[in-house]
Amino acid sequence: MRDWNVPNGMDGKYHRMEYLKELLYINDMDVFKEYGVFLTETEAGGHTNYDALLLPPKLKEYVVVDFREEDGEKLPDNLIPRYEARDVTLHFALRASNPIAWKTKYTAFLTLLKSGWLNIRVPELDKTYRMYVKEFSSYEQPTPFAGEIYCRFKVRFREPNPSF
Repeated sequence: MRDWNVPNGMDGKYHRMEYLKELLYINDMDVFKEYGVFLTETEAGGHTNYDALLLPPKLKEYVVVDFREEDGEKLPDNLIPRYEARDVTLHFALRASNPIAWKTKYTAFLTLLKSGWLNIRVPELDKTYRMYVKEFSSYEQPTPFAGEIYCRFKVRFREPNPSF
C-alpha cells in the first residue's frame, strides 16, 4: 500500500481529508475543493514542494569589464543583485471517488494548468507565485486506496520573474 500522507486515526473519509482544503490555490481557486488535487510528498515527513517554492533563485552574474592592461576586473561601485528565472517542480496528488470522477477531475485540472499564466498561492507560506507550466514530468497510474482512487504526478513550472 502506498503512503499518501493521510494521517492515521481520523474517522471517516470526509474528516480525514478536510485538512487539505484551503492549502493551495491556482488562479484564486481552491484546487482541492474543485479538483481533489493537493500537494503530496513521496515519503512521510517530506517537504520537497515547500523546499522547491522557498529556495531562492540563482543570482544573475554581474556585468564585469576585464581590461587586458589592468589586473583583475572592474565592477560597478553599487552592486544590485538580481535573480534569474527559475523552474519549480511540484508534486501533486489527485483524489476521486471512482474512475469516472478521476478522469473528469484529472482532465479538468490539466486544462487549468494549460490555461496560460497561473497565480499559485500557498496561504501557509503567505506567497503567490506567477508561473506557467513548462513540463509534465512524471505520472503514476491511478491507485485504489481507502475506498477512493488516487494518482500522483509532477509538474515543472517556470517563474520568469521570481518574486523573492
